[in-house]
Amino acid sequence: MSWSDVLQRGTADPSLTFARARWGQAGKFAWVAPRQTIIAPTGEQYPLCTTVYFKDADEVVKPYLPSMDGMTEADDWYVGISGHPPQ
Repeated sequence: MSWSDVLQRGTADPSLTFARARWGQAGKFAWVAPRQTIIAPTGEQYPLCTTVYFKDADEVVKPYLPSMDGMTEADDWYVGISGHPPQ
């Protein structure tokens, strides 16, 4: 599956996690968090854009910024968690 597929499927179903077959370490995954409203320090509310998060093998979560390859050429994305590819 492509990065575009990940974005489309993840936006439609935020319960899905995604990984790449080339990720060697087990336990990594990305997901698309649904849009939220946040409160700024001024007290005003603003829409937060849809964000893709990444849980790495060290148990740290951060916004995901895929490589150019991950966005434009990779077709090895799958629904799941690294180290546990689909059958």
